[in-house]
Amino acid sequence: MKKIILTLFTAFVLTATLLPAQGRGGGQRGGGGGMQGGGQGQGPAMGQGQQRGQAGSQAGQGTMQQGRIRATDQQRDQLRTCDQTGDHLRTRARDMAKSARSANFNADQAREQRDQMREQLQTMQQEHQQLIGGFSPEQREALQNRIENMDQLRERVNNRFQQMDAELNQEAPSGRVVRERAREMEKAMKEWQKEYRKMQGDLGA
Repeated sequence: MKKIILTLFTAFVLTATLLPAQGRGGGQRGGGGGMQGGGQGQGPAMGQGQQRGQAGSQAGQGTMQQGRIRATDQQRDQLRTCDQTGDHLRTRARDMAKSARSANFNADQAREQRDQMREQLQTMQQEHQQLIGGFSPEQREALQNRIENMDQLRERVNNRFQQMDAELNQEAPSGRVVRERAREMEKAMKEWQKEYRKMQGDLGA
């Protein structure tokens, strides 16, 4: 009987000793989980902060870039002048096309219009070269594609004018050919003006 009581008492003491130890271990594991959770929570927050920082840095760089290529007062005047000259030349080409469409095509009148167009075309090209020649290296780099597009359009205008000029140098020029070349010039000049206005936007003019 005494042995049974002693055995039960010993088992009770051992059980009482082990239970607190297990509770402390579980608490530590729970605490560890909480720390892990806290670490995981910090990751996304830090990532968002880095993204915002990068976005702000890129925006700042864009502002600095725009400041470096902003047009001077002289360049703004040149851009407006080039745009106006291009508009006058486009109007001349449209008038030429209308005159050549008439059944009573007047070759002498068309030649006078051609001479006026030649003067305006030369003026426009000179103004364009002065504008591009005055660009800073930063402006040239930023506007490289647009400058190349405008050079292609200018070449197209020159080709159409030369074709029209060659036709009008004939003894009996064809009104239909003159009209077609004039209309092609008008279309090219319209695209040219669009590029100038986009360039004005690029330069903050």
